[in-house]
Amino acid sequence: MSKIKQNNPFLKLSGLFFDFFTAFLLLFLIHLLAPKSYYIENKDAIYGLEFSNTMQELGFKNGDKIISINNQPVKKISEITNMILLNPNTIIKIKRNNNYTELKISDSEVIQILQSEGTPIKVKFTPNIEEGKIQNIKQTKEKFSFTKVLENYQTYIKGAYDFINPKKNYKKISEMNLNSNSFTENISLLVFCCIIVGILNILPLPGFSFGNFIISFIELRRGKKFNLKKKNIVGLCLIFIVILFIFLPHI
Repeated sequence: MSKIKQNNPFLKLSGLFFDFFTAFLLLFLIHLLAPKSYYIENKDAIYGLEFSNTMQELGFKNGDKIISINNQPVKKISEITNMILLNPNTIIKIKRNNNYTELKISDSEVIQILQSEGTPIKVKFTPNIEEGKIQNIKQTKEKFSFTKVLENYQTYIKGAYDFINPKKNYKKISEMNLNSNSFTENISLLVFCCIIVGILNILPLPGFSFGNFIISFIELRRGKKFNLKKKNIVGLCLIFIVILFIFLPHI
């Protein structure tokens, strides 16, 4: 590269933008090439939900219909568990015997759910047979949507941030299975990793994109470069410290 390009601070941010762009492109291709999937809308869950004993202890009762979580309407019944577990101090609006009520789940109760055995909430598929007839589960076909890609992208970013900076006392929220033969799952893991690296590159520390941008900008203003060997040593040490800071809470 020419000397002008070498001294351009904005080139130091190229890695940062590349990480997020690569993650978005991979996620876009996953949605574009994935076969059409089906899901059950919350309003069509004719067999309802099955709760663990822990959920019943927290105030849920048989026949409850979950309407919204933190004022966000529940579209898919598969989203309920994640919406409860990933939101602090969750407020759940419930329809019970044609009346509406609210349940509040605190952070400590979320930990109680996580530590309980079995799945906190799962779909109940056992059909009710009445007069020899079985109701069919109504499924909705999920179509490709750019809005859905953006929503999933935001979810990945939130998940990556929670991985880097886990909530207090949430030492083990879930286990990630890295031994997968699914191509889609492996690509999804790559998306997750790209976003983690992208978030880390926002740190204003030497060794990370934004930190290198600041150093390069200072060098440009002062008209003199810092010692390259010292910069590399400091950058590598800070990267090592940050990696330890991230992974120690997960051990």
